[in-house]
Amino acid sequence: MVMQLAVNELTVAQLEHVAREKNTTPQRLAEQAIREFLRSEARRTMQREMNTFFQLHARLLEEYSGQYVAIHQGKLVDHDSDQLALYQRVDRRYRNTPVLIKQVLANPEEEYTFRSPTLEGAS
Repeated sequence: MVMQLAVNELTVAQLEHVAREKNTTPQRLAEQAIREFLRSEARRTMQREMNTFFQLHARLLEEYSGQYVAIHQGKLVDHDSDQLALYQRVDRRYRNTPVLIKQVLANPEEEYTFRSPTLEGAS
């Protein structure tokens, strides 16, 4: 599918100028900028869904302890003890849309332990 977007003349001129400086095409620069914007929006959406998960955590723990939950647009939309089955349903229903899938555990925050080697002679 090819979609055409209208862009004002000043933006086109600026894009062409930057493309010449970077030895690329305006089309490639525009596609890159759009992809970066979409990734940024997806990260922002996932952060909102994580905030919802934290807000709902006490209730989720009571009802779905150990299960995986799917949160979309600030709402619990599905749950399952099988993460893959949940993922497949969510993928079919919300294709190309960020949906948080997270296991409901007693501690809503994931904890990571990092081991760091000690360098000899380091002070």
